[in-house]
Amino acid sequence: MTATQIPTAVRRAIALLSSHASVREVSQVSVDPKTGATSVHVAFDTNLPSDWRLEDRSPTGVRSRETVRFNFPLRYPWSPPDLSLRPDFNRDLPHMQPWLRHDCPVPCIYDGHLSELIHHQGISGIVQQTAIWLQKAGDGSLIDPEQGWEPVRRDSFRDWFVADAQGLRSVMDGTGGYQLRHFNYVKLTNGKVALSVYGHVHSPVKSLSDKDLPNLLDESASRNRPECHHGRSLALIVWPGGDSSGCTHECTTYAPETVVDLATLRERAALYGCQRGLDEAFVQLRQATERYPWLATFPLAIVLLVRRPFHLIGTRSNIEVCPYLTQLGLLSARQENKGLVRPAAHLHTISRSLLAEMAGGRKGSKGERWSLIGAGSLGSKLAIHLTRAGAGPDVVIDKATMMPHNAGRHALLPDTERRTSWMKPKAVALCDALRGLDQESRPIEEDACQIATRQTALWTPNSWALVNSTASLSVREALATSPDQCRVIETTLFGHGRIGLITVEGSGRNPSTTDLIAEFYAETRTDSALRSALGIGHDSLSRQMIGQGCSSFTMIMSDGRLSLFAAAMAEYLLKKQRDGLPDGGEILIGYLSDDELGLSWHILPIPPVAVVGASMADEQWTIHVHDRVRTRIIDDAARCAAIETGGVLMGRLSEATRIVHVVDVLDAPTDSERSESRFILGTKGLCRSIDEYCDATDGSLYCLGTWHTHPGGGAPSMKDRDTASAIALSSLRPALSLVYAPEGFHAYLADAATHTSSGA
Repeated sequence: MTATQIPTAVRRAIALLSSHASVREVSQVSVDPKTGATSVHVAFDTNLPSDWRLEDRSPTGVRSRETVRFNFPLRYPWSPPDLSLRPDFNRDLPHMQPWLRHDCPVPCIYDGHLSELIHHQGISGIVQQTAIWLQKAGDGSLIDPEQGWEPVRRDSFRDWFVADAQGLRSVMDGTGGYQLRHFNYVKLTNGKVALSVYGHVHSPVKSLSDKDLPNLLDESASRNRPECHHGRSLALIVWPGGDSSGCTHECTTYAPETVVDLATLRERAALYGCQRGLDEAFVQLRQATERYPWLATFPLAIVLLVRRPFHLIGTRSNIEVCPYLTQLGLLSARQENKGLVRPAAHLHTISRSLLAEMAGGRKGSKGERWSLIGAGSLGSKLAIHLTRAGAGPDVVIDKATMMPHNAGRHALLPDTERRTSWMKPKAVALCDALRGLDQESRPIEEDACQIATRQTALWTPNSWALVNSTASLSVREALATSPDQCRVIETTLFGHGRIGLITVEGSGRNPSTTDLIAEFYAETRTDSALRSALGIGHDSLSRQMIGQGCSSFTMIMSDGRLSLFAAAMAEYLLKKQRDGLPDGGEILIGYLSDDELGLSWHILPIPPVAVVGASMADEQWTIHVHDRVRTRIIDDAARCAAIETGGVLMGRLSEATRIVHVVDVLDAPTDSERSESRFILGTKGLCRSIDEYCDATDGSLYCLGTWHTHPGGGAPSMKDRDTASAIALSSLRPALSLVYAPEGFHAYLADAATHTSSGA
């Protein structure tokens, strides 16, 4: 062999290997003429303590100098080298691969794929990890009790079992035994042999006899894929009892997975303390199957539960789940331990706790209970996102039915074989989908407005929040007057999906959801970018034809744009579930970037409003004086001291909720008159100022009336009443006169319909 036969990249790697502090020698460099792979033997100093160096081995069998074979493939450095140890290296160590390379054990030096490590740190990273692994193997610290027990490696298996690990562990007792469970599976075959089995271990089998067995087993080929078989069979769960001294059996030996047949399975069961339960179960199964030789090909899942000395990595349990696969027919006495057994991989069943953990939540934590109004495009996406984080809604409210055009943006997908199944109630369809994610949500197919105004709400009592994703004005108004104390969070989109809005009610529902939308309208007046994106003056809703003679009033946008906002809104909801809602109200406005690829969010904290009672035409009304207005009026009153002052009130009112939202004030015109005994509002430029304000908010906010101060306190004058009545007549809507006195606010409403005024 000449140096020129060795690829340049490998020669560089050899130089780096030779320079490592733990490497004592690089030798036996050879190139395989068939594969082009380069083999290099690298001798490492394992840094054993001096006492062990004298014996040239540690208690774990590691020598003071260990040679590791680096086999560089022809594709190196695209592909990493294969590593292998001496043939007689102790395999009963953790972090050891379950396979052999050239009949030599293979160390697991890295928690991940070596192909990722070499592209991240190069050959230096691999040699460093190898040196660390050998040192830990020598001093017996490959398993750290603080980190947890390393489960038996199961990386390259053809069979997978889905099972609730906690449910399996719950059957264990101190005496040992076994349990049979139902096993649903999908099997891929080549006509005779099962190439792969994917199964679900679930509920216990109530009884098993030669009469029961045929009813427990079934299999059929897929109509479109004859190599794919669906069926049901049995799973055997076995757990250890006590040892010879009467103590609970605990396996402290780490062994790589070497089970290949029934004989080696029994050996492994003996190591784990499960042999008695396994043999007893085999006797029962053999007796039940002897009468039915045609059942021989049905798969049998076997799960050995192993008690370890401390908890497994990533769990709080010290019980390891070790699954295997064989066939029922191989348990017959004729096989005599020769029946093929394949180690399988265990996968956690879909559960709220698993989903929460995958989303970064705390293990074992339960998400806050909440309810969702609106199972349409936005609501369905919010529900799916949060359910996949283990925090789905308890209740889903929507009276509408799925229609074909909903497939354009809805989170659910139509069934191509059963189109009619798509057209079901939205709440029911969404809850059905959430059930597959271990979320039991209750659908309510009723009008949310009617539900909200009942004395007893149908959603979950004491909920963390009620999320309204309907973008319905009537639903928002109904929620504002709901007697329920559950805080409302509203999510909606504007401007063809260029603006997203999240509003969060404050503690005690102050500010309320209608207070917050009024604040949002006020923000459009001063935010030119927001006003432009909303297209003030142009309606973003349009009536779209969804069939001959049928139409839907909706906002046109792509599913991708909707999903962009939905994902951000879901992340906000998830964060607030975990961290808690703010004490005050909050508005979040999301802006679509100019390139339409991203979002930026502007957060506005909204203080509580001052609530003032009023009556009008025998009706009780409430006046919500927003913090912006309250602060402005109090400051003006302090500045003018004993002189009366005032101005114009801007906002909106709802006759349905009987709430007046006083959102903003306009300065009094320059021709206004102020004195110690009266304030007369001027008219110079007033109409223009009001019109400009209304136009800037697209008419969402308008003139409500006037305000003025009474520095000396006391009841309002007849002039105040007459002014309110005049404004009511001119606008043909109720008008407000708000008086600020040392004792607080007084509100007076004038009714345009009856020409009367009253207040409190």
